[in-house]
Parts: sequence; C-alpha cells; structure tokens
Amino acid sequence: MKRTLMGLAGIVLLASHISVKAEGVTASVSPITPIHYRAGLPHDEPDDDGAKSKSFSRSFPLNSGEKVNLNNQYGAILIKNWDKKEIKVDIDIRAYSNSDTEAQKLLDEVSIEAEKRSDGVFFRTKISEGSRNWGSWIRNGKRGRKEVKINYVVYMPTNSALTLSQQYGNIDMADQSGPLSVKLQYGNFTAGNLSNINNYINVQYGKTNVAEINKGIVKHQYGSGLIIGSASELNLDAQYVDVNVGTVKESALIKQQYGSSLTLGTVSNLVLDAQYTKVNIQAIKRGNSVIKQQYGSLDIGSSGGLTVKTQYTGVTIGTLFGDATFNMAYDKLSIQKVNENVRSLAVDAEYVNIGIGFADKYSGELDVKTSYSSFRYGSGVTARSASDEDHSQDKSYTGKIGGGGASRVKIKSSYGNVTFK
Repeated sequence: MKRTLMGLAGIVLLASHISVKAEGVTASVSPITPIHYRAGLPHDEPDDDGAKSKSFSRSFPLNSGEKVNLNNQYGAILIKNWDKKEIKVDIDIRAYSNSDTEAQKLLDEVSIEAEKRSDGVFFRTKISEGSRNWGSWIRNGKRGRKEVKINYVVYMPTNSALTLSQQYGNIDMADQSGPLSVKLQYGNFTAGNLSNINNYINVQYGKTNVAEINKGIVKHQYGSGLIIGSASELNLDAQYVDVNVGTVKESALIKQQYGSSLTLGTVSNLVLDAQYTKVNIQAIKRGNSVIKQQYGSLDIGSSGGLTVKTQYTGVTIGTLFGDATFNMAYDKLSIQKVNENVRSLAVDAEYVNIGIGFADKYSGELDVKTSYSSFRYGSGVTARSASDEDHSQDKSYTGKIGGGGASRVKIKSSYGNVTFK
C-alpha cells in the first residue's frame, strides 16, 4: 500500500488506540469493505481495509471580528471559502483494523468538541489516552492495520481570523484575507493568496506551498520543500529544508540552515543568514542588503548595495550597481561587472581568490594591499607598486581604473590572488 508522510509518521511516532464520541451530533456507524473516501476530502492512500466510520457536522453563525480555531490530528483539514456569515464543519472519522470489534473500539475513542464562545468558534479533535500502537504491518505473510483518520472539510468566509493546529495530516486552503496562524507537524501546507498583513506559518516535517503572502512570518523545519510564489514582506526561518521564493516586493529577513538550496527571484532589500547551503538570487534591487554565510555558495545575478561576510563560501555576482563591502575567509569572490555608479567597493579577504571586472564607463582610484598574493590587471587599469622592498611578500599598489576619479576600490588580500579585468 502506498504510504504518505502522515501514514509513515503514524508508523514511526504514533502509538495508540482511538475513539470517537461525536458530542451533540447525529452519527451513523457502519462496517465498510472496501472503503472509498468521499469526493472532496483530501486523502493520502487507498483504503482497502475493513473500516468503521462516523460523521460529524456542525454550523455556527460567524460575525465580523470573530475568530475560528481548529485543532485536529491524524487526518486532514480542507478549508473552502463561501460568502455566508457562518462556519460549517463536516468531519469524517474512520477507524481501520483487521477486526470489526477493534475498529469499533478505535472509533469510540475519538471525540469532537465544537463550541461557540464570546471570542469565537472552536473545533477540537480529542483522543482518549491509551496505547497507540498504530500503523500497518506485514507479519508472517499477513497484513495488519490499526489506525484512525479524522478529516475536516470547513466552509467559512475568507475574512475571518483563522487559527489552525494540525498533527499528522495535511492542510489545504484557498485564499485567506483574515489573519492566519498555522502550526502543522507531520503534514503538508498548501494555500492560495494570504492577503492579510498578519500571517504566521510554522511547519515541521512536511512541505509548504503558498502562492502569495502579503506580510508574514514563516518557520519550517525538516521536510520536502518550502515554496512561496510571491510576498510583500517576508520573515523566514528554515532548517533542513530547501527553499524557493519567487518575488519579495519589499524586504526579506531570511535565515536558512542545512537546506541544500535557497533560491530567491527578486527582492528589494535582503537580510540573509545562511549556513551549509547553496544560495541563488536573481536580483537584489536596492541597497543596504546584508548577507552572512558560512559554507556553501552564494550566486547573485545583480545587486544594489551590499555588505557581505562569508566563511568557506564561493561568491559570484553578475552586476554590482551599488556600494559594497566584502569580508571573506576561504574560497573565491567573482564580480563580473562593477557598474559605473558604484562609488565604494571594499574587500578584506583571506585565502580567497578575487576576480573583479569593471564596466567600460567605470572610473575610479584603486588601493590594493596583498600578502603572499599576486595582483594582476588588464589594459583598462594602471597601477604602481608602493612597496619599499621588492622582495617582500607584502605589497601595496595604487592607481587608476579607467580615467580615475572620486570612486574608490580598496582591496586587502592575504593568501589569495587578485585580478582586475
């Protein structure tokens, strides 16, 4: 049987019986063999075991400003928008076992709490405390299964404040204009346009895919990837997961550790702290961006003003059109073209090979100091050694790039060669 992340997590980390008391609702219970889920519910695998099921449905009026809080586990949450001023939640609860008696026992151990309070509407899945040796297995050539699935389908207006808490299952939602808070463990999160300025998403051991987010805080640990199509402002903290962000219209604060890659399209202004990853950025449009990176690579297509501090990181920049400062240890720095509008470029490096190209119209003064390094330059550069001792390993050069002028390029390099193209 095909297993998903939720089912796999159920085998590894779950352990227990489950039961279902549908409080205040009419429930129908029946044996099903085989079971096929209803259309419209998100599901992870075909269900060909015997099962028992119970349904739960509850509606509440929902006024402007009232919050919605959903807390589920071992299933999925599907959010659908509608124009009514109410919330309706349909819940499908299914218990699976090789024994009808055991399946009924599992079903009876789950309850659903639904209530409306002064501060909003609350739905919560409750599972009685007991042994939870769940999952599916093959023993002596025979297949066994014991688990419960609780799937929510929620109909609600898009502008209501929404808090979601989910364990061992996926969350799927369309657009959301109200404030959103999501905490998800062992499942995937998928969303459309999150247009509110208050969004919080925390995912562990899953995949995140958001088409568009206005402003938000996103945290993601472990899993199969984080994808955000576009954002206005983004605060992102990712660990052990690949990150792909299309466009950030304003500023981005990004921290990534141990993911194999961070891919970013365009961003106006960036503060980045990266470790053990490959960073690829198409364009940084404005100045004052700050990048700190340890181990990996940093590739930027074009950038405004930059402050970069790296260790064991190869840095490649296509076009630099703003003032920049680089403090680097180990690996390489390659700037293919320094735009004529750059007034200040400073590099302090150890064990870094430096290669810098300049636009045809660039003019400025150079100040290069090397220690156990060489300095080479092309026809557009004139330089002379200011060192007193020709045989010293410490060298100092001054000169001009193009016709010279107010712009300045200052390089200090130890144990790494410097080349101006």
